[in-house]
Amino acid sequence: MLVKDIIALACDFTENSDLKKALEENEALTDEQNILCDSLVKCFNLVNNEIASEYIPHIKSETIKTQDFRIDFSSLSYSPCQIISVRDTAGRKVKFKVFDDYIIAMANVVEVVYTTLPQELTLQSQFSSVLPERVYAYGIAREYYFLQTLFDDADIWEERFKNTLQVLQRKRSDTVMPRRRWL
Repeated sequence: MLVKDIIALACDFTENSDLKKALEENEALTDEQNILCDSLVKCFNLVNNEIASEYIPHIKSETIKTQDFRIDFSSLSYSPCQIISVRDTAGRKVKFKVFDDYIIAMANVVEVVYTTLPQELTLQSQFSSVLPERVYAYGIAREYYFLQTLFDDADIWEERFKNTLQVLQRKRSDTVMPRRRWL
């Protein structure tokens, strides 16, 4: 998915047809359109962070050698939000304690599994997601109307955004039916 395509779709919801046309036809943007486009990209990044922190976490795993049983967050490839687990080289769980800037884990080499927020994306960035573009566009419309202090419109898009995410989460979960018994 391209961020630009999602922004163009969000332009339908925010009644910005001139910007949508310029984005689709790769025209040069006016100063006003550039400001609007930058604002919509910021809205996209807010929505992307919300989805990653509340609905579909970005999970990373890294094997790291500890220094005196200490793992600095700066030694991880990404900035962690939450540490899910720490395991030793044999795959056994290791007790750990999280501090502001580091983790203490009682092993020399550990695999750290953690969640992280996505990187900030630009208009031309490409990313992958299991969610359809429309969900992101709903969230962008919500954020845009909040910024414009049009709270009634923002509430409409908030409801669509949340309802769509709930429906998609319901579809993703496996439904297990109880076994039937022979009489």
